[in-house]
Amino acid sequence: MFENEELISKKQLLRVARISYGTLYRWKRMNLIPESWFIHKATKTGQETFLPRDRVLARIERIQDLKGELTVEQLQEIFSPNVKSFLIPVEDFVKLNLVSKISMTVFTSCFPDKKNMKFDDVFGVYVIDHLMRLSGIYLEDAKQILRMLSKYLASQPSKEYQLLLLRKLGVPMTLLVKEDEDILLEDNTEVVACANLSDFEEALKGQLIA
Repeated sequence: MFENEELISKKQLLRVARISYGTLYRWKRMNLIPESWFIHKATKTGQETFLPRDRVLARIERIQDLKGELTVEQLQEIFSPNVKSFLIPVEDFVKLNLVSKISMTVFTSCFPDKKNMKFDDVFGVYVIDHLMRLSGIYLEDAKQILRMLSKYLASQPSKEYQLLLLRKLGVPMTLLVKEDEDILLEDNTEVVACANLSDFEEALKGQLIA
């Protein structure tokens, strides 16, 4: 899952972040730091615990910034993989200017009856907005991705997946692949866009609580 990321040992993390062992594991128990980030590896001196350096340092900085402003329950809600209570009227979300008007047009086209947006709705629009701007995907591609994310997120809240938009002979296909799994493609299959959903989730939560 973190094979391409720089790791930091637990001992180094405590020193760099200036937190105690107890604080780190209290945050782990509270799910402020995901258990999946704690990687156990054999070393010359025995078994050691490592974490993805950039992710965990960014998360600790965010926790420290917010802990004086929010309750424990609010922190748990923000960093939970499944933000259950988040709800915002569509018109209020538009005013936040987090995504483009064309991305909201895609959303209202796919879900014309929705008056309020849950976190997963906002997440889907946030993903397609970035893919349209950075990868230049078409409107119909964006609709396909948004519908797939809506269907997937309704049944499984984990976002530790890579989203791939492929095109073969002009025909688009959207896939979700576990972050630590490889995928083999046929010849003449073009990877049009790729997105790490867990990274997008972190970025979105950061903007919503900024």
